[in-house]
Amino acid sequence: MLDYERSLPLDFEESSCIEKDGYTVRDVSYLSPYGGKVPAYLVVPDTGGPFPAVVFMHPGQGSRITFLHEAEALALKGIVSLLITAPAMRSRFPKDLSEEQKLNLMIETITNIRQYTQTVVDIQRGVDLLCSFGNIDLNRLAYIGHSLGATWGGVLAGVEERIKSYILMAGFPSVSEWHKTSEHPLAALIRAKLPREQFNKFISELEPLNAIHYINKATPASLLFQFVHDDEFVPKHQADTFYSVASSPKEISWYKTDHLFTNCDSAYQERTQWIIKQLGINDN
Repeated sequence: MLDYERSLPLDFEESSCIEKDGYTVRDVSYLSPYGGKVPAYLVVPDTGGPFPAVVFMHPGQGSRITFLHEAEALALKGIVSLLITAPAMRSRFPKDLSEEQKLNLMIETITNIRQYTQTVVDIQRGVDLLCSFGNIDLNRLAYIGHSLGATWGGVLAGVEERIKSYILMAGFPSVSEWHKTSEHPLAALIRAKLPREQFNKFISELEPLNAIHYINKATPASLLFQFVHDDEFVPKHQADTFYSVASSPKEISWYKTDHLFTNCDSAYQERTQWIIKQLGINDN
């Protein structure tokens, strides 16, 4: 389900750029094998190279802008960043829809298996894009994903051999289990709204894509898991499972904050230092 034609043209385009002190933020896009363009920001240091690079994927509540400040800080340390907007967040609901219509469209989006496989493939195409640039050190590629980005980053880790290090923040090892058993209002709403046959079909198609089937194949890539105590989305047993089944080398850290890591400077500092170490950056 995650195969794609790597010989497809990237059709890379840059629509604008903003030059800042020490780096440039470029508004770019490239072709998705599923059709359409992948919107992204490319943050590039001004001088030096070849550069190590990080691919970012936001949580379900975010977009390519979510990690932009973090990417800008990495640029000042000589690291290129590619920040992608996931397929489900690339279009807005029409303004004239009723609340019931918006709810139905949201459920339709969440239960669309295609968007999940496309997320993984579009990230891989992002790696293809980085590999096409002459100023990237292909031996120093990393990935940072949060929630949606961590869940599908866990799948990515089992199929993408070019990335050497992964940081996975508050992700699920089994999205299908969450949909079947979680008491979170969103999960309960989807179970209540979908006809039983449709829900079962969704679960059967989703189960093979659970990260638990992939994260054990990440070696030799290194893994850092960041989880939240009393996360409203990710129960502790899922967090423990994600870490326990993952291949080594791996580390895990826990924080007292919310699912979005709001104002959690310790988590930010730890993943920044971890990335710098993994990419071999001299941070003196």
